[in-house]
Amino acid sequence: MEKVRAFLKGVKQELGKVSWPTKDLVVRATVGVIIFSLLTGLYLWVVDLAFTRLISFLLALRGG
Repeated sequence: MEKVRAFLKGVKQELGKVSWPTKDLVVRATVGVIIFSLLTGLYLWVVDLAFTRLISFLLALRGG
């Protein structure tokens, strides 16, 4: 049990040394990730739509 207490004490000391980000930085980073994810999703949707239409067109040509 003493080893567990010593470990937890060490963890608490190390957490005190951590340089935590400010709230503003966390909010800005989160907004950036959300915008990047939406733009990536939009790009992939457009590419998927283009390929779907291309494949449909090619299959229509083949099928007569």
